Amino acid sequence: MLEERKATILIVDDDAQNRMLLKFFCKKWGFNVIECKNGAEAVNRVTEENVDIILMDLMMPKLDGFSALKVLKSNEQTKYIPVVILTAAEDTQSRIKGIELGADDFFTKPINIHELKLRLENSLRLKYYNDKLKNYNLFLERELRKKIYEVKKAYMDSLYRLTKIAEYRDRETGDHLERIGYFSKEIASRLGLGNDFIENIYYASQMHDIGKVGIPENILQKKGTLTPEEFEVIKKHTVIGADILKGSHISVLQMAEKIAKYHHEKWNGEGYPFRLKGDDIPLSARIVAIADIYDALRSKRIYKPPLSHQTAVEIILKGDGRTKPEHFDPDILDIFKKHHKSFEEIYETVRAVL
Repeated sequence: MLEERKATILIVDDDAQNRMLLKFFCKKWGFNVIECKNGAEAVNRVTEENVDIILMDLMMPKLDGFSALKVLKSNEQTKYIPVVILTAAEDTQSRIKGIELGADDFFTKPINIHELKLRLENSLRLKYYNDKLKNYNLFLERELRKKIYEVKKAYMDSLYRLTKIAEYRDRETGDHLERIGYFSKEIASRLGLGNDFIENIYYASQMHDIGKVGIPENILQKKGTLTPEEFEVIKKHTVIGADILKGSHISVLQMAEKIAKYHHEKWNGEGYPFRLKGDDIPLSARIVAIADIYDALRSKRIYKPPLSHQTAVEIILKGDGRTKPEHFDPDILDIFKKHHKSFEEIYETVRAVL
């Protein structure tokens, strides 16, 4: 045999004498032998044993050879095991049906033992090369997944470095980027938005303030209250950020563009730059909006001290004049209300490693 271990043959026949005769010769030729007396037994047994080839009669009780063949060839685990049909039927129709169902060879009873031996060896040789090809394909798939992971990791690292651009203009912005990613991921997970969305929003949310690179430093770093004119300039960071990110065919950057552009819009239409309302605001931006507000309340800023978790929660849920509950998507606000402790854990954990 081409393989080091003994090949295993499954003999399926309801006639005990036929099984005994086939078993005798197969063992003589050096095969391990497993016996089943009907197709139902064979279908169950083949998934439990490391079977290399199947010799199967057509006319059997419970599950005939045709039915068993159909089951075996439709199962990914067993479809590549060669099946040799043993039958007394000489009609062409039976052979055609067997071929359609995936039979690999036919023998008409009575069987020529010497020919059977050669056919079995050929079938096993073909299976050996099919297995080698399958294993090589699996190896290639693993290597491809590995390379894709490495490229993706490098790509995501580049995206993260892109988000850090804003830090050089506004140090306070830089400190909270990673937390925004985790807060947004937490909300998306609680909403059950799917793995792709969750992964994308983790990275995309961290680019929400990238447009601040286009805002004059004297305005960004101003310690006092902004004038109405200065606040109008600050508002432009949304459209600047969207302009930086626009035109990409990559899903995470497409999401990042929407977040940068719309994360200051409010559910009740009081936000900027377009005063959008409700579902007109992209979901990703609605998620980041509450994440951004929570982190801003918790964090020290030039113009304010940091607030406690409880105070930040009360402001978001009850309002303080500047921030109102109606600013937020009700479903997202409900998620925050039920799971705000997760926000506190993220804030304390990520802050500890920054």
